[in-house]
This record gives sequence, C-alpha cells and structure tokens, in this order.
Amino acid sequence: MKKMITSLFLLVLTASSLASQPPTFEEQVDMAPWGDQVAVFTEGRVKSYETFARSYMPFIMGTKKFEGQSAAFTYFDMMLRPNRYIDSDFIYVKHKGLRASIASKLHTVDPTSNDRLARFMETGLISRESLQTPAVQSLLIRLRRDNRRYANSIEVIDAAIRASDPRNLWSSFRIIPPKSGSNADPWNTLDTVENENIIDSWKRMAEAWKTGDVEIANQEILVLSKLIPALGAGTSAYPKAGKLKLESMYFRLGNLTLIWLVYLVSVVLLLMAFVYRFKNIGRVGMTFFYLAVLLNIIAVIWRWYVSGRYPNTNMFESITTSACMGALFAVLIEFYLRKTAMKYLLPLAAAITAMVALLAVRLYPLELNPHISNKMPVLHDVWLYIHVNFIIFSYCLIFVASVTGVFYLIRRGVQKIKGVNGTNDFAKAGGVASLVEKRKGGKPVLGNNIGAVLDGATMILVELSFILLWAGIVMGAIWADHSWGRPWGWDPKEVFALNTFVIFVVLIHTRMKVKDKGLWTAWLALLGCAVMLFNWIIINFTISGLHSYA
Repeated sequence: MKKMITSLFLLVLTASSLASQPPTFEEQVDMAPWGDQVAVFTEGRVKSYETFARSYMPFIMGTKKFEGQSAAFTYFDMMLRPNRYIDSDFIYVKHKGLRASIASKLHTVDPTSNDRLARFMETGLISRESLQTPAVQSLLIRLRRDNRRYANSIEVIDAAIRASDPRNLWSSFRIIPPKSGSNADPWNTLDTVENENIIDSWKRMAEAWKTGDVEIANQEILVLSKLIPALGAGTSAYPKAGKLKLESMYFRLGNLTLIWLVYLVSVVLLLMAFVYRFKNIGRVGMTFFYLAVLLNIIAVIWRWYVSGRYPNTNMFESITTSACMGALFAVLIEFYLRKTAMKYLLPLAAAITAMVALLAVRLYPLELNPHISNKMPVLHDVWLYIHVNFIIFSYCLIFVASVTGVFYLIRRGVQKIKGVNGTNDFAKAGGVASLVEKRKGGKPVLGNNIGAVLDGATMILVELSFILLWAGIVMGAIWADHSWGRPWGWDPKEVFALNTFVIFVVLIHTRMKVKDKGLWTAWLALLGCAVMLFNWIIINFTISGLHSYA
C-alpha cells in the first residue's frame, strides 16, 4: 500500500511539473492560415499547403512524426532550421531485415549505442548521419545488389535523404503561381517573386523562426497567407479558398476512413437480426448501415471534388470506391429482398466488406497511399470509367460472396458436430433464379432453410460478379487494343483476372455435377476471392507490369 501511494505521488508530481513547463516554439506556431489558404504546385497538380506537407513528409519519415510535430510545421522547420535535425532520428527504414543489418553494422562502429539502436529497431527512425557513415554506406552498396530483397528499400532510403535536404525542400516549395494565370505555365519558388511585400514578410518570418520569436513568426505567417494567394486571385491557376479548405479538412479527418466504425456497429446489429430475427434490432442495424453508406458516398464525392477527377485511378481510390459500390448494391437489393428469408444478409456481408476495405486503407497508409495525384497519361481515356469500374465492382462482389460463403461453412461446421446431413443444404433454384422463381402460393423457393438462404445469396453474388468480371475483361481487351495495339499481352494482372474468371467458370459447372452443391460453392467462392486478392494486392505491389500504375 505504501509503494502504491508513493507511486501515485510521483505520478502526480511528474504531471504537475510537465504542466508547469512553458509551451515550446513548435507548440505555439500556428500554421493553420497556410494550411487552408496557400496552394503548392506538386506532382502535376495544385494542393493546399497542408496536403502538400502531409504527402511530402512520408517520403522522409513514413507515417511517423518528429517529436509529435505536424507535417506542416516540420516541413518549414527542416527548411529554415536544418541544424536542429543534425544527428536526429527521422529517416524511416521500413524493411525490418534491413534495419537489423544497419543496426548490427552501427553497433560494431559504436558499441555504446544500444539504447538508440533498440529505438531504431522499434520505430524504424534513424539519423542521416548514421546512414551516411562509411560502414553503413558500404553495407548498403553490397545489399543493393540483391534486387529482390533490398534494392527498392535502399532506393527509398536514398530518396528520403535527398528529400530532407533543405535545398530540395526549397525547390519543391512552388507556391508562386504563374503570372499568366494559365494552368499550362509552371509555378515558381519564393526566390523568383518580385513582390517586395512578400519578400520582406518572408525574411521577417524566417528570421523570427530561426530565433524562436513566436509572435512575429505567427504574425508574418498570417500576412503571407493573404499576400501569396492574392498573386493568383482571379486566375484559373489558383484554386478557390473553399476548395483548399475542403481538401485540408478531408485529410485532417483521416480521409473519412473512420466510417469503418459505423459499419462495425451495423455488422453487430445486422448479425443479431439475421441469426435471431430480431426485427427492432434489424431496423436499428439497417439505420446504421444506411448512415455508413451515406457517409461513404460523401467521402467518395468529397475526394472527387478536391481531386477534380473520378476517384478510381490508384489503389486507395479503387478500394474505397469499390466498397462504396458494394454497399450501394446491398441497399438496392435489400429493398427487393426485405420480405424474404434473405433479409439483412447482403447488407451484413457488404458492411463487413466495406469495413475491411476502410480498415485496410487506414492501417496501411504507405502501401495504400491516400494522397491525391494526377492521372497517368495512359489513363486519360473513357475506358477508364467503364473497364475499371466493372472490374472493381466485380472484385467487391467477389469479396461479399466470400463472406456469405464463410457464413455457410461456419454453419456447416456446427451442423457436422451435431451430425446433421448437409448434402441437400443448398438453394434448389440457384442464384439469381432464387430471386424470381416462386413456389405455388407465392412463397420464395429458399423458404426458411438458413443453409439454402446462405447458399442462395452466395450464388446471387457469384453469378453477378461472374458477368461483371467477364464484361470487365472484354472491355479491358478493347481498351488495350486501342492503347497498346493488342487486346491481350499476358500481363500479370490480365492473367490473374482471367484465373479468377476461370475459377468461377469451374464453380458454375461444378455446381451442376456435385451433390453437395452448397459446400463446393462456398469453398470455390473463397478460392476465387483468394485469387482476386492475390491479383489486386500481391501482383500490384511485387510484380511490375503494364498495370503497375493501378
């Protein structure tokens, strides 16, 4: 008891001492006026300064933050006070095997650096100076020869070191719009500006920043946030302030990926409603599902507006847009199925799919980069909106089908323990036919057999995704012939899209022959989903091809 009281006393004492410490310079600097009002030209498009900083800093430190600072502050600070970052750990090394090799080499150079190397192994952050020591450089030169394991990771480290150089930070800081006001003309850095007010204000701000004078720094930041946009006022080159604010807000809200929590609530409620047929819980669950879908639609439209293009040109957009498509599909089909035994099932499966998709893009921001970039030249074609949407919609339905397939297998697993024979546990009418075919008296063919309901839902999704995937592959061949002069080139993504299609061909033909149709359908739906995910994830990130931009 005495030890507990002592510990509590020390905790309170530490908290009070921390609270009494004066705020630091970085805590008092207000970068908000720049984040919402100043635009930067980068990667072929104009972004708000906050969005630009958020997209630039991951090249240096991944998803980490330097001493808890915002990206907007750190960019300025690295540019204006580079000495503060000498021998500081801020370069991110993602590859854990490479981390271990670097740490081992640094330990031989300085055996007393155990604590720092332990932090490096945990966080992945290391200083430029450590990476540039002769011992580590010779190690990286040797490891670079291993193209398969280390070459890409070492190139990322080199790019991070270059990106953190104050000269490169300045050259990337293109905030002066073209005098012509045309989008076709280049933007420039501050050293080309002729406006004396901007030059003087920048000098005062930079000097105040270096000396730690918060009052003058904040004052000049505010002045510059009005003077610089005024250079592009009334021209098409400079975006409207409202659009810049919406863009910054979109990223501050985490790209609206927290919608997964609303989907999670709907999943819990809809699962209870489907299994136990609780009507009131079902209504609440559908309300949460409709809310999640609405928020998902808002997120897609919001990104569409700030990017100036339909959001389906990179992995982040393909995943979030396809999840929205699947959820919308579930809303529409639930309207037709609301009086059948399949009620709540497809919204439940679609909610799980959307939740997984939004969690993936939230948890893997480096791999599934959320930052907005321009379309590559090859994507400037009407087929982008036809072929890609058919493919990603089919992929989403394939995942939803795997969810209902898992439900079916779980039920069969429970039945097997109880000794129930499941060989007739399937939808007699098949997939889409189960929606339209009726018994005498108007009762649905599926009846109330839960196995038949789950199998029928899986077949509905399999048949629709089969048709969509076939149409997407054909349209892709037309686009390939139009763009590359041949309809088929055995590109890795083409091959595995075809492999996925073949699995569903096998599924449909297998269903005609086997007795235990429900079991085979569920397992083949899962196999098709696995091949689809391999194509969409593994092929995308590990094998180069003509579709690497997607």
